[in-house]
Amino acid sequence: MGFVKRLRQNYAQHFAATRSMVNGKIVDAVTNILNAKLFARLDFERHYLGGFLETELTDARRTFWYMERVRWFQFLAAGTLKIGTVYYALTLWEANLIGVGDFTMSVGLSLLIINDARNLTRRFLEFFEYIGNISNGIDTIVRPHEIIDVPDAPALHISQGRIEFKNVTFGYTADHQVFNNLNIVIEPGQRVGLVGFSGSGKSTFVGLILRNFAPQSGEILIDGYDIAKVSLDSLHTQVSLIPQDPSLFHRSLMDNIRYGKLEASDSDVHKAAGMANAAEFIEGIAEGYAAQVGERGVKLSGGQRQRIAIARVMLKDAPLLILDEATSSLDSITEKTIQDNLDQAMGRKTVIAIAHRLSTIVHLDRILVFDGGRIVEDGSHDQLLQQQGFYYRLWTMQVGGFLPEQALPSNSKTE
Repeated sequence: MGFVKRLRQNYAQHFAATRSMVNGKIVDAVTNILNAKLFARLDFERHYLGGFLETELTDARRTFWYMERVRWFQFLAAGTLKIGTVYYALTLWEANLIGVGDFTMSVGLSLLIINDARNLTRRFLEFFEYIGNISNGIDTIVRPHEIIDVPDAPALHISQGRIEFKNVTFGYTADHQVFNNLNIVIEPGQRVGLVGFSGSGKSTFVGLILRNFAPQSGEILIDGYDIAKVSLDSLHTQVSLIPQDPSLFHRSLMDNIRYGKLEASDSDVHKAAGMANAAEFIEGIAEGYAAQVGERGVKLSGGQRQRIAIARVMLKDAPLLILDEATSSLDSITEKTIQDNLDQAMGRKTVIAIAHRLSTIVHLDRILVFDGGRIVEDGSHDQLLQQQGFYYRLWTMQVGGFLPEQALPSNSKTE
């Protein structure tokens, strides 16, 4: 029974994994249906998905045929036991070793026990199948957390907003080191821009502050507290992030904005929406703030989603603000309006802004220039231009405020 149980569970677990994989492929194809249409790849997608569906069907057949073989074995075994029991009882009755009453009772009880035993084994097989399906889901969901709080971790209370990287070394893998003994201090209330080419370390720098990753060595301090030793919730409560591609809940506009501060009043939500330049388009919708935005905000344009995300962060009003190309989906006029409101909302917060359009960070107090995981330049916009170094070359080679597509040669010169 143990062998049958293990085999059945393995079959079910493997089939569940295949089914999950195929469902993921289908969701991926449906999500990218617009790309399939634009590139005339509908037939390709049908053929592509057909291969995965055939794989699922093969695993399903193998699993179900195994189940059928076990059921036929149970049926034949039960039938053999029944016939054998009746034959043996008849033999005893014929030899006058038992009477009619004994014969009737023994055969009746034996057949009843055999039927119940067969039904029980069938239920056990179904139970092992469910265990296989559940274990596949558990293996996917229940994994050890890489970032966990230390026992009795205290809450972080940011009073100033001073950030310090002290001898921080971090790499996603052993052969892909991003930072090596990075040391940098961002003073309280400073507004700092991060610039550099893709892969230079800007997003990793922000991810380490948010404690999305843990450095292999060194410390990251906020107001003197090592963020690895404080509770993660208290850190995220006091840090606001406006991502480049914000995601919204399939809820009302009011609920999405209020998510930044659950106890906020309707008037606070309206004020935040106004500062994010979102009030006008919200009031132009028939349902207004009660309008549902769809899954991940699909009923809104990219710029509208970004304005809702900005309003949500303005309502949160955390002492540390991180902007990741926060206005990249907006037109220039709307961007200027929101930028002015952001400057007002920043106050004396510590602000870190990732930017590819250098024009959006020229007014900040300080700019850190990243290259290959190192901070190669540090200063204000005017100071960095006067140095005529890496930042100067980026600035002079920009077209429309965007960085060039590839790194500049070290000996390149600009006129």
